[in-house]
Amino acid sequence: MSGTTDLRIVKTQAAIRSRFLDLLLQKNFNEITVKDITQAANIGRGTFYLHYKDKFDLLDKVMREGLDATVGHFQPQHYFQNGIIVPERGIRFLSSIYTFFRKNERFFRAMLFNEGVPNFKGRLQQCFLAKFRREIGGILPTDSHADAITMEILPIFISSGMIGLIEWWFRTGRHISEQDMARRIYQVVTRGPLQTLGIRIDDRT
Repeated sequence: MSGTTDLRIVKTQAAIRSRFLDLLLQKNFNEITVKDITQAANIGRGTFYLHYKDKFDLLDKVMREGLDATVGHFQPQHYFQNGIIVPERGIRFLSSIYTFFRKNERFFRAMLFNEGVPNFKGRLQQCFLAKFRREIGGILPTDSHADAITMEILPIFISSGMIGLIEWWFRTGRHISEQDMARRIYQVVTRGPLQTLGIRIDDRT
């Protein structure tokens, strides 16, 4: 009996969250009411409050679930083989990330483009930064010359750029394929913005 009950709970929560995302794509979060959510999910108010304290609790849980899934998909060690970056692996890895974004476009559009949703980009970046700090030590070669300040700057630079690219990609209707995005981003990450543009650098100093 408990298995049936658990399955019913999972289905009810999934329905609530799915309809909630639909509403976020249509209305500012600040204008959405619990009544809107229950009507969209075809449930009673009592059922809603069995699962969530209010609409802010629902938003927090939807956001946290999406953030966990997103950050879990980033596995930077896939770039490497025996401590060396392998282009094919890196491009395949980046392509899989953009495939993930595409498959979860409804969630990202609801979170990124609804003006009433507070600080999604900030929370996403903090999740990326935490993952970077946990895992980068196991990736860097033992003779790495990166200093502490660079190690603070680099993940902020990369994560800010990645989040901006996601937003731009969706705003422009995903007019570039995942594979093409992956190839271009790989080039920027491995060569740097200036060298990617063909700018020559005098590195004598």
